[in-house]
Amino acid sequence: MRLAWDMVRHRFAAFAGTFVAIALGVGVVAGSTTLWASSQPETPQRLSATPVLVHSPSVGDNDDGYPEYRSWTIAEAAALTGRLAALPGVTAAIPDPAFYVQRVVGGRPTGDPETALTEGHAWSSAALGGYRLSAGAAPARPGEVALAGPAPGSRIDVLTARGPATWTVTGTTDGPGFYVADATAAALSAGVRLIGLTVSGDAEAVAAAARSAVGTDGTVLSGAARDRLEPESVTRIRWLGAQLLIAMVALGSFVAIFVVASTCALSAAQRRREIGLLRAVGATPGQVIRMMYAETLVVAVLGGAVGVPLGALAAPLLAPPLVAAGLEPAGFAVTGQPAALAGSFALGIVVALAGVWTAARRSSRVPALDALRDAAVEHRAMTRPRWILGVLGIAAGAALLIALPTMSTDAQSSAMMGAAMLLLVGAALLAPVLIAPLVRLTTWPWRRGATGMLVREGTLTGARRVASTAAPVLLTVGFAVLLTGTVSTISQSAGADEAADVPAALVAAPDGVPGLSDAAVAGQPGDSYLSSHALVTVGGTTTRYGVAGTDGLTGVVLSRELADLPRRLDLRFPDGTTTTLPVTAVRDDAPEAILLPRDLVRRHDPGALTPAVLLDGPAGPATGLRVLTARAYVQIDIDEEGEIVQIFLAVLLALGVGYTGLAVANTLLMATAARREEFRALRLAGGGTSHVLRVTSGEALLAVATGTLLGGTVALFCLLAARRSIEEEIGQAIELVIPWGQNVAVALVCALVAVVAAGVPVLRARAGSR
Repeated sequence: MRLAWDMVRHRFAAFAGTFVAIALGVGVVAGSTTLWASSQPETPQRLSATPVLVHSPSVGDNDDGYPEYRSWTIAEAAALTGRLAALPGVTAAIPDPAFYVQRVVGGRPTGDPETALTEGHAWSSAALGGYRLSAGAAPARPGEVALAGPAPGSRIDVLTARGPATWTVTGTTDGPGFYVADATAAALSAGVRLIGLTVSGDAEAVAAAARSAVGTDGTVLSGAARDRLEPESVTRIRWLGAQLLIAMVALGSFVAIFVVASTCALSAAQRRREIGLLRAVGATPGQVIRMMYAETLVVAVLGGAVGVPLGALAAPLLAPPLVAAGLEPAGFAVTGQPAALAGSFALGIVVALAGVWTAARRSSRVPALDALRDAAVEHRAMTRPRWILGVLGIAAGAALLIALPTMSTDAQSSAMMGAAMLLLVGAALLAPVLIAPLVRLTTWPWRRGATGMLVREGTLTGARRVASTAAPVLLTVGFAVLLTGTVSTISQSAGADEAADVPAALVAAPDGVPGLSDAAVAGQPGDSYLSSHALVTVGGTTTRYGVAGTDGLTGVVLSRELADLPRRLDLRFPDGTTTTLPVTAVRDDAPEAILLPRDLVRRHDPGALTPAVLLDGPAGPATGLRVLTARAYVQIDIDEEGEIVQIFLAVLLALGVGYTGLAVANTLLMATAARREEFRALRLAGGGTSHVLRVTSGEALLAVATGTLLGGTVALFCLLAARRSIEEEIGQAIELVIPWGQNVAVALVCALVAVVAAGVPVLRARAGSR
C-alpha cells in the first residue's frame, strides 16, 4: 500500500482523470441519495395536530398502484364518530368531508387545480391541523366561509362543481383551506373518508381502543403510520423525483466506471515498459494486479473524500429547482442523511475497483521483455474478445431492430432501447477497425497539405488513442440523438393519433380548473359527460372503474372491455352508497368503462366534473372554460408529460456530456502529454507551436467527428426502425422529428473540450522549454 501511495503522490497527473471521475460520481450519488432519502412521505399538514386518525377501509390497489378506499356514507360516518367519541381518552371525534372549491379572482380561477379537488372542508375539521380563527367567527350557514387572508365581512367569488358562487367571509384562519359550515360541507362532498381523534393521555392506547371499536370498518393510524395519508398527487410527485434521482445515480455510476476503465486502460498502455521492468525484477502477475488495485483504491478514497462533501453541499441547492420543476412537493427540505453519504463513499470505491479490473488483468500479462522495447508504435488495438463482443453486439442489435415490428406495443420501446445500446456498444468496441476508413474519407480533401497529412497519419497510427477519444463521444451523441428523436417523434405522432379520435373540430376545455362545472356545461352545444368512478364487486373481488354520467340513459352501459361482467352489477358510488343496476347495453365507443345516467352520477358524486364538451356549435362564455381545437386539446396532456420528459432529458444529457467531456479531456491530456518527443521532432523539422497546435487540434476534431458520425448513424437507424413500427401500429405515416439543435450542441461541446484538452499539454511544454 505504501508503494501505491508513493506512485499516486509522485504521478498524480496520470491519475487525475480517475480522481475527478470518482469525485464527481460520488458527488452525484451522494447528492441524489440525500435528496431521495429526504423525500419521504409525510403526514399532511392539515392533519398534523391529530395524533390518531381513522381512515375508511381499503378495497385493494388501483391501476397506478395506490391504495383504493371506499367512502363511508354520511350516516355511517356519523355512527362511527359516535362510537369513537365514547372511547376513554378521546376528547373529540371529528369527521372530515372534503370537496372541490377554487377561488376566482378577476374572473379567473386561482391556485393549483389538482389541490383544489380537496381544498374544501367542514369547519369542525380545522381542529385536525390545529388551525384557529385569528379574526371573526366560524361559518354557520350556507354561503359562509372561513379562510386565510380575506378579512371578515368581505365577499369572495369561488367555483365549485355546481358552478360560480359568492361566499361571505365570516372568519380569518391561520391555516390553508376553505372551511364552511358542517352541513354545507356534507352536501358538497362525496361521503367521508377520514375521522380524526383528539385525545388526552396516551395516543397509542387510544389507537388500540379505536382499532377494537372500528374493526373492519376502517383503518386506525397513529404516529409515523399517519404518513400513509399523504395525497396521491404528492406521492406521485415524489415518485417522479425519485425516478430522476435513480437515473442520475445509475448514469453517474455507469459513466464513472466507463471513465475509470478507459483511463486505467490508457494509463496501463503507456506504462508497459514500467510494468515490464517490474516483471523483469521479479514481480508476479498477482503483484502487478494488486499494485494497480491499490493505486486505484488510494485514488478512490481521495476522490470519495472530495465527492461526499460536494454532494452534501449540492443537495440543498438542488431542492428549490426540483420543487419548481414539479419533481418534489412544495415545502420540501433536505435533511442530513449520514447513511446515504457513507453508502456513496463505499459505492465510489466499488466503482473504481470495477473500472480498473480489465486494465489490471491486461497489465499482469505484460512480459518482462517489454522493459527493453523502445518503439512508440501501439500494440494492436483489436483483441479477440473485443472482436467477438463487438460483432455480437452489432448482430444482436440488428436482430432486435429487424424483429421490432413483430413485438407487442409494450415490448417495442424496451426492445428499441436495448437494440440501440447493443449497437452503440458494438460500434464503440469496433471503433479501431472503423476509424481507418472514416479517417481516410473525412481527410480526403486535405490529403495533399502538410498539416492534413500529419493529422491523417497520426490518427491512423494512433488508432487506440483515437478510439479511446471517439468512444465516449459515440455513446453520448448516439444516446442524445436517440432519446431526443424518440421523445419528439412519439410526441408528434401521439398528438396526431389522439386528435383523430376526437369527433369534433372544437372542444370546450377546462382553463385553470380540474374540470368543468355544471354551470359551465349548461347550454353548451355538444356532447359531454360527468367523470366519476364506482367500485364493482364480482365474486368477492372489488375493482374500481371509471364512470361517465351521460344524458339519455336508463340503465348501465358497459364498454366492450367489460362485456363479460354479469348482467346485473353491484355498484358502490363515491358517496359510499350501494345499489344493483341492470346492464342494458355494451358500446364500442364508450368514453369510460361504465356509463350511467347523468343525474344518478351527480346524486352520488356531488364533486364530479366534466372533462370537456365536444362542440357542435358556438360555445358560450363560462368561468374556467376555453375553446380549443381538437389537436390543441389532446396536446395539453402530451405537453404536461413532455415537460417532465424534457427535464429528465436535460439532466441526463447534462450528466452524459459532462462525463464525456471528462473522458475526452482526460484521454487527450494523457495521450498528448506522452507525445512530447514526437512534437519536439516536429519542431526540429521546422514546425512552430502554432503548427503543432493545428495538428493536435485536427486530430482531436477528427476523433470527435468520427465518434459523432458513428453514434449519429447508429441512432438514426434505430429511429427509422422505431418510426416504421409506429407507422404500422397506428396505420398512418408519421414524421421523424430530430431536434438537431440539441444534438449539434452536444457534439460542439465535445469538440471544444477535445481541442482545449489537446492544446494544453502543447502550450505547457512550450512554456517549460523557455
